[in-house]
Formats: sequence, C-alpha cells, structure tokens
Amino acid sequence: MKIDLAYRFIKRHILEGTWEPESAINVNEITATLNISRTPVHKALAKLEQEGFLSIIPQVGVFVKRPEKDDVIERLLVCANLDALMTEHAAEKLTEEELSYMKEILTTMDNPDISEDEYSSLNIEFHRTIYEASKLTYALSLAKQLWDYLNYVGNPTVLFSKDRRKQSQAEHWLIYYTLKEKDSKLAKNLMERHLLRVAEAVSVNQTVDSNHPMYN
Repeated sequence: MKIDLAYRFIKRHILEGTWEPESAINVNEITATLNISRTPVHKALAKLEQEGFLSIIPQVGVFVKRPEKDDVIERLLVCANLDALMTEHAAEKLTEEELSYMKEILTTMDNPDISEDEYSSLNIEFHRTIYEASKLTYALSLAKQLWDYLNYVGNPTVLFSKDRRKQSQAEHWLIYYTLKEKDSKLAKNLMERHLLRVAEAVSVNQTVDSNHPMYN
C-alpha cells in the first residue's frame, strides 16, 4: 500500500537521523521521490505523529519531534505492561529450541567485552524471542511501535554501559529460568519489574543522557 510505503520511507529517515529533531518535513519532496499523491503521505505523517516521531502544526508544517522525557517515561510504562503481558503468555508456549536460543544469547551477553551496540542488539533479540512466542499479534505490533520509538530516543552507551549490565543480566537470567519452569505469573512480574526499573531510572535522569543530541 502507498501509505505503508510513505510510512516506512519517512520513519527510516527519522530513525537513521537523516532528518534531525525540529527539522521540517517537505511533503512535496516525499511525493516526488515516491511518485505518489499527497493523501497517503499525509496519512503516514498522521500515524507517525501518533507514535511520537512528528509534530504536525496546522497552517505551519510538519516537524521531527524533539522527545520530551515525560513522554518517554509514559511510553516506557506502557511498554512494561505490554511486555509483561506477552511474557506471561509466552511461558507456556516457548519451545525447547527457543529456550536454548535464549540461553545462547544470554551467555553471549555475559561477555563484558562486547560493545554497547552489540549488547543492545542481543537484548532486543532476547526480548523479541519471548514476545513472539506469546502469539499475541496485536500486543506485539503495539510493542514494536514503542520499541522503535524508545530505541530512537535512547542512548545505548548509557542504557547498556558495563556498570548497568550486571543488574540487567541478573534480571534476564531470572526471567529465563522462570520461563523454563513455565511459571507464567512470576515471569510476568519479573519482566514488569525489569522494565519499570528502566522507567524509574529515566525519571531520575539516570538512564536518558541529558547530553544526548536528542535532548539538546
């Protein structure tokens, strides 16, 4: 669909940093580049505004939104609840192959010499494996939107510094062994606490770097 084409095009440019915060979006350039009409572009822009990437000001224009910390925290809280729900449902459905894969990921993450970006990618893969196993397709689609946004505004160097990994990994292993035992309620609680800890850190300006270019 043309809306999806415009959506992916615009979002990719935002996520890759081609369009910086507060820069204006030129609708005419997008329509010309993609060879589509303005209608699907405007619908794509409206969707991205809902997801927190853009600000649309009537009679003025469309701008890449500079993230606000309160907005980031709110999305983290929603994400924590969604992820906890999917973890609960995944507990009974994870296969031995998936559990073995998760263990391999965590073992690699235990290596203190891997970079923040490597750790971040493995962290995403660990969580993704759990959530896809839940088979909650609507919850997963909502969560993926939030992950894109949070990865966009986050700073891996701060979020996954070596000092923070020890606690994060301890929590990951607890979640893994609880899922292995198929204790759905405990797994849900552990995942929620794991992500709420991140939200709490953000709220006291520990996790989101105030010098990150997204906030300057």
